[in-house]
Amino acid sequence: MTVQREMMAVDQDSKPRLSVFSKMEKMIVAMAKSDGETGIVMRAKRNLFSDQIESFSGCDIVDWLKKQYNISDVKEACYLATNLCQYGYIYPIDFKLSSYTVKYDRSAEYRFQAPYFWPFRKDGTADSIKYAIYLQKRSLRNKQKHGLEPYEQEAFDKLLKVFADKKEFIEKQAREQVSEAKKQRRKEKILLDLQEKAFWRVHRPPPGCIKTMEEGPKRYFQPSQMAARRRKNKESFKAEITFLKKALERPKPKLSKVLESYLTWNEQYQEYDPFLDPNAALPSNPWVSDDTLFWEVTDTLVKIPTELRVKKWAISFFNLVKDEQGLREFEDFLRKEYSLENIRFWKEVEDMKNGPRSAIETRVEWICSEFLSKNSPKEINVDSKTLEIVNKSREEMRGKPESMRYILDPAQEHIYLLMKKDSYPRFLRSEQYINLKEMAHNQPLKKRFFAFGSGKTQIKRQTPSPKSPRRSTSSEREVNSDISGDSPIHSINTPMHSYSTGNLKDMDMKQTPTSSSGLSPGQTRRRSDEPGRTRSMNAGDPRRKSNLEVPRSFPISAEKRKSDATLLSLNVPAKNNIVAPWEGNQ
Repeated sequence: MTVQREMMAVDQDSKPRLSVFSKMEKMIVAMAKSDGETGIVMRAKRNLFSDQIESFSGCDIVDWLKKQYNISDVKEACYLATNLCQYGYIYPIDFKLSSYTVKYDRSAEYRFQAPYFWPFRKDGTADSIKYAIYLQKRSLRNKQKHGLEPYEQEAFDKLLKVFADKKEFIEKQAREQVSEAKKQRRKEKILLDLQEKAFWRVHRPPPGCIKTMEEGPKRYFQPSQMAARRRKNKESFKAEITFLKKALERPKPKLSKVLESYLTWNEQYQEYDPFLDPNAALPSNPWVSDDTLFWEVTDTLVKIPTELRVKKWAISFFNLVKDEQGLREFEDFLRKEYSLENIRFWKEVEDMKNGPRSAIETRVEWICSEFLSKNSPKEINVDSKTLEIVNKSREEMRGKPESMRYILDPAQEHIYLLMKKDSYPRFLRSEQYINLKEMAHNQPLKKRFFAFGSGKTQIKRQTPSPKSPRRSTSSEREVNSDISGDSPIHSINTPMHSYSTGNLKDMDMKQTPTSSSGLSPGQTRRRSDEPGRTRSMNAGDPRRKSNLEVPRSFPISAEKRKSDATLLSLNVPAKNNIVAPWEGNQ
């Protein structure tokens, strides 16, 4: 089916109607013939309503299309029938269907829509006021049968706010239609409700459904104006000749050069686009996850900008000044170089051009007196030719605020080029920018979420905290139970030093008692007894002793225990060197 535009009537304000709707209307007229030979046979349903309503199924319309247009494929005929349903020429009786897709079965029943409700009819327009009247009428009737859906209730509330001045008119029209509907027969009333509901289902579909009647933006001019523009006169021909002469003087680059420049630009900025490069959305992509940290680190003003943001400032001067964070850093740099008036002048002109019309003339006079007048404390470096052009434009445009909006453009462009060629390269070589890049690169935020990027593996030492003592092993409990005393180094809950976290029993098995160590068997070695250490460094500091002095046990012979009186206070069994089990905190 070819989509063509019909000739537009100049006296109408509506858009030109597509010719496809005329073809669909002819098709519906042929279907609705009641001769029984060329049209679709309608069948009455007894159990649908108390009054019998004639309808047809999806099989009937598909078979008719196949026979009438010699369509061999069932899918093609179903697609054509679906278009008729979605554009409102036929409608299903059961509106609980999620979509208007016609299937080749008898699960759904359909009826022909009245010509009054066909699309693009002069008398059947679907404007917002008619939709508000329709919703108001349904809200006045039985809510069990004609209650509004949630999306309809939301639309109705919005329309009442928009048309607050026409609220009484809408309610009055709705009440008149309800009173007229009461005078109709039951069957006519049911059919009218179905037709209205189908009409608004097409023009105001529920959320998630396709809006087939979307027309696009409305016209802001009358067709009669278009016809007047087609009438060319002497002035229009002169304007056209002038335009074509200017077009000949314009440079026309080759398409290959244009495409090459676009590819270069894309390669340069691809790594900064989070949709094209996943690394540009660090530390997390907010379009994929629910994490909003990306918006926090890329806010307008932050303490430390991201690395990609700082790197982008070095591409062009425009990227630096359009970023508020970069503009602030550049201002700090110019303040150190005593040329802050240049960027301030540029900002004032930008604010003036984007400001209200009423304040343009006042702002222009203030800017000229502040930055362009002689012997001013903030006078900028502008050549005499540019200054003459600005002063001449001021005199000519005085009293015309809209024309004065752009009279400072020559001076602004001169200062912009001056900063771009002089201050901007020095800013990129300055220590301020280099330190800013290093701070952005070494942000702890990036390392916290993504540990890749560094080849070194960080090993974390597991040193037990003195506040939370760890659970001692069985070998440590044996050693602790073999030592008694009131000193803090004999406490069971004392945390061990990091180098003594191994198995003390294995250490005991490796060492043998010798006389060269300076200790007799059964004595306890202390770190304070080592050569070069004094006991005075740990005296009076129980906490230091508990962390540094670690007891060690050595094998003790049975004969030596009997002769040595110092072993009596240790309560060590005499037969072997097995220590007694730990009985503390039971």
